[in-house]
Amino acid sequence: MSAIEAATRPAPQAPPVDTRAEPATAPDPRTAFADYELYLHKAQAAHARGDLESAGVYAAIAAHVAMRPHAGFFVSPRLERLLADIGRQTATPTAYQRKRAPEIKHLLHVVTEVTPVGGLTNMLTRWIQCDTGHKHSLALTGQRTAVLESVADAVLKSGGQVYRLNTTMGGPIRWAQNLRMLARRHDAVVQHVYGQDAIPMMAFAEPALLPPIMLLNHGDHLFWLGVSTSDVVINLRDEAQTLSITRRRVEPRRNVMAPTIVSPAVRTRAREEAKAALGLSPDTVFMLSAARGMKYRSQNGRSFADTHVELLKKHENAVLWVLGPGEPEDWRAACAAVDGRIKGLAETPDTKVYFEAADIAVDSFPFVSSTSLMESAGLGTPLVSRFYGPKEARIFAINHPGIDKPTLHGATEAEYLAHLDRLISDPELRAQKGEEARLSVLHYHTPPSWLDFIEKAYALAAELPPIDTANYFGADDIETFAEGEPDRSLFEVFGYTEENPLNTAKTYLGRLPAPERLALWREAQKAGVFESRGEMLRALTPDWLRYKIKEGLTP
Repeated sequence: MSAIEAATRPAPQAPPVDTRAEPATAPDPRTAFADYELYLHKAQAAHARGDLESAGVYAAIAAHVAMRPHAGFFVSPRLERLLADIGRQTATPTAYQRKRAPEIKHLLHVVTEVTPVGGLTNMLTRWIQCDTGHKHSLALTGQRTAVLESVADAVLKSGGQVYRLNTTMGGPIRWAQNLRMLARRHDAVVQHVYGQDAIPMMAFAEPALLPPIMLLNHGDHLFWLGVSTSDVVINLRDEAQTLSITRRRVEPRRNVMAPTIVSPAVRTRAREEAKAALGLSPDTVFMLSAARGMKYRSQNGRSFADTHVELLKKHENAVLWVLGPGEPEDWRAACAAVDGRIKGLAETPDTKVYFEAADIAVDSFPFVSSTSLMESAGLGTPLVSRFYGPKEARIFAINHPGIDKPTLHGATEAEYLAHLDRLISDPELRAQKGEEARLSVLHYHTPPSWLDFIEKAYALAAELPPIDTANYFGADDIETFAEGEPDRSLFEVFGYTEENPLNTAKTYLGRLPAPERLALWREAQKAGVFESRGEMLRALTPDWLRYKIKEGLTP
């Protein structure tokens, strides 16, 4: 069977029934798999007729649809075969050959985009700032706004450069070609990309003709592309390593762990001073939780706020502020029941005063927020987390090297609340557990210890033979829907909706060739998914041109 046949061969099974057209008492998570296959089949059809640009874009849409909501699998042999084949077909001849055990001096970090809020941007910046033994450059495949000054400064100070690929005339294949050529000017590549980013997969389809390729598994609970084009996968915690092997089919020898890097915490004010800045009295026990709003999704009619009502009624000197979700409607009754001492706040990049004021760091639930716990631990704040699920779903739990041991874990709600009760009541225990957390985070998540982990990843990538992308998945290897764990918990925690997948597809219109763009645009217009006339008109403009105009760049 040829590479093209293998890439485009559909699954030897009928696709799941599209339940969106049928009334149902509850959403069916299989709908996500059906929506994914809808765009996979579009990609395969475009590939078969030689429209490789459209095939690559539809493949990215399929990957995006598979991420949220979870579509019941963590790796797609069909998408990876198709994208790698596009990459090989569109590659230009080269004399470049990977050196055996190359010395790594200059790294290229490939990132979809850097955003003002998020652990991925923070880790990238700290990585570059702390790894002073290497030069670092940055390639952005989908940046929609100006590059953050903090990130650009870190790159330039290391001696590297920033490259914005998606402002070059053309589309994803052209950007993948440019990324491939750019990679060959560096000693190794580290991907910090979104799981649906198809550009690196096309760019890195021939690993033997490229420097070593590493992939940071930052979205360890999500589907992502790149298993078959990454020489080394860098996981941030124990359970991510396990899931990479068992569900993503990463070869164990290519699977390593390196903790999240955080900056050593430096207080700018005492806890009491920070409390005063927030309008809190010195004797208030301030509990803080910080994460993206989606990590606080209510479960079975019970909200994150509901869990803490009786605890706060018992301790009238305690408050719980939650930075990230804003003011959810279903929190209002719980907040009112304790006279507003539970408070939901919107996301903000200016979090320092909150962390400096906190007496207790409370993890998000039902999905953990390890980065905020690490930042809290660095300031000597005790940590409390909870996980009530089966061991197969431990991807939802704290199992990160530096914060697992010092965290007070609740395996039941009663145990979790008992930990909080003890900490609120006992200042000495707060100090003891806070210092334990501080020392552990310093050891695992800051230099020089962190540099030892990452140097081992570099060395492994240099030593291993290039991954065999063309034969990584068999021609008959396909992804199928699974509903065990952790899939079941992913369905429950993040939810699964039956909204039109065109809401996702419309965001890719500017990457499609003009005829295909117009056809999909008409489909989206007919479905009524455009929210405004302005959005409707912008969708007809090529992405590269829109971003150049937006940023005031010259072609």
